[in-house]
Amino acid sequence: MKNIQLLLVTLLTTAFSTLSYAQTLSIAKVNSVQSYNSQSTQNNSNTREKLDYALWQDLLQTHVSRSGVVNYGGFKKDVVKLNAFLRQLSTAKITSSWSKNDKIAYWINTYNAYTVKLILNYLPVNSIKEIDNPWKKSFFSINNKTMNLATIEHDILRDFKDPRIHFAINCASASCPKLLREPYKAHNLERLLEQQTTNFINDPFHNTISPYAVRVSKIFDWYKKDFKETHGSVTSFINQYSKSLIVDQKDKGYKEYDWTINSVAY
Repeated sequence: MKNIQLLLVTLLTTAFSTLSYAQTLSIAKVNSVQSYNSQSTQNNSNTREKLDYALWQDLLQTHVSRSGVVNYGGFKKDVVKLNAFLRQLSTAKITSSWSKNDKIAYWINTYNAYTVKLILNYLPVNSIKEIDNPWKKSFFSINNKTMNLATIEHDILRDFKDPRIHFAINCASASCPKLLREPYKAHNLERLLEQQTTNFINDPFHNTISPYAVRVSKIFDWYKKDFKETHGSVTSFINQYSKSLIVDQKDKGYKEYDWTINSVAY
């Protein structure tokens, strides 16, 4: 009888220990998402984003209009939340578990968020060009490495060899592709890159293509190498997305770039 009782006690103790361990693992798993532990997502890389972009999404939907107009004054009032998101970006650990889309989305969001921060640092400004050498100004760090916006754009993002990226990053100016009201993520990256590229090319403010004349954004001049590398020519790239094709128009040129800040009054 004593042996049976001893056996029952042992079984119950083991069961409770197993349950407690399972609960601990469950809690740890939830907490690991909040602390962006890349190891916790390694086995779910196809379904779980490497970072939680909820703060950035909330900021974008609160302070960016559907037409891409940015309320920098609103961002300034919400700077505590913005800084919290920037800390997430700055301490993120990019590991081998990150897919190509994870990395591209991360660097696009990082570029856009720190561009907003740059403008906030210098308010009031009417143009990003009022800031001395804005793109090469090293004012933030990623994993303790001092960075600037030019490094992200030219040394990291362009290295992915996807020219659609040029329509995802925002330079806080009227002629730039608009800042979206949702973050780029691994699972929506393809859709958003296609959407941004199509919308930018077919927006007459940025590009005008008629049967008689063509005036396109200077983005196609500044980064012509990127478009040629993937599509053979700038024209081939534009025609892939444009509703009106560039064919044999004799009058061709570039639009003047408007560096006026993409903002409402603050």
